[in-house]
Amino acid sequence: MSSILETVLPIFGLVLCGYVVGRKRWTSEEAIKGLNTFVFYFAIPALLFRAMARGVGPAEFTIVGAYFSGVIATFLLALAVARLVFRTEAVERVLFGMGAIFSNTVLLGIPLVFTVLGEAAGLQLMLIITFHAVTILPVITILIEVGRGPGRGWQHLLGGTLRAVALNPIILALVCGIAYGMTGLPLPGAGERFLSLLGGAAAPCALFALGASLTSFEIRGDLKETLAIVVMKLLVHPAITAVLALWVFTLPPLAATVAIITAALPSGANVFIMARQYDIYLGRSASAVLISTAVSVVTLTFLLATLRP
Repeated sequence: MSSILETVLPIFGLVLCGYVVGRKRWTSEEAIKGLNTFVFYFAIPALLFRAMARGVGPAEFTIVGAYFSGVIATFLLALAVARLVFRTEAVERVLFGMGAIFSNTVLLGIPLVFTVLGEAAGLQLMLIITFHAVTILPVITILIEVGRGPGRGWQHLLGGTLRAVALNPIILALVCGIAYGMTGLPLPGAGERFLSLLGGAAAPCALFALGASLTSFEIRGDLKETLAIVVMKLLVHPAITAVLALWVFTLPPLAATVAIITAALPSGANVFIMARQYDIYLGRSASAVLISTAVSVVTLTFLLATLRP
């Protein structure tokens, strides 16, 4: 446990530093936005392309089946909880379910997995991320539009969502990296060094940017419902994924650990972004992002100490 704490605490320490800087307004919002842009458009894509360009074997894609089976099962359970326990409306149920399954894979998952579990584990995470936004965001959009009723122009909105996903620099970097890896060619020396330098900035900058971004979230809305989302995300989702990864898909230890840790990540900011797009469920979604991130310091540390191969 002490070795895990020595590794994990500095990671969340960077998040805390970013949060304090953002909360105290020691830097401008434009500077924080610029850091997010650097992370999202340059540092993380370089890290992902370099990792995937080394090639991915067909067997490694088993983790995708295990992880997204857990996503589906958790989402259906979350819909049932939202309806039977909290009596929410159809659109609110969808956002409740999204909060329970949409992990913060980029700003927290990438630096955490690469730092604690190594590059081989990072490659497994890349496979999950490749399908994460591509599958979840369009499905959530369709379900919300169906819940709102006909005549809302959902085709236009869905098309915009699909375009945004297709042009996402994270997705583009992963797809291009996989395509390059399939050629079997090694990266040129200068290109390898360039990507290594740029990708090396991904972890500290992403964690600092995550902390600074959290200052825009506040705890408001129905706290009981928010805490239910947090429990579903940090406990139920990884538990279901663990059962599937270990006993149904029988993943290798490292792949199973990556799947479970990814499921145990806090709710991503896209949950709030989706709520803001429809101007509904804003308080509870914002609270879920903030609270789940804070509580995940404890839950992720425990899981890493328990599961680390």
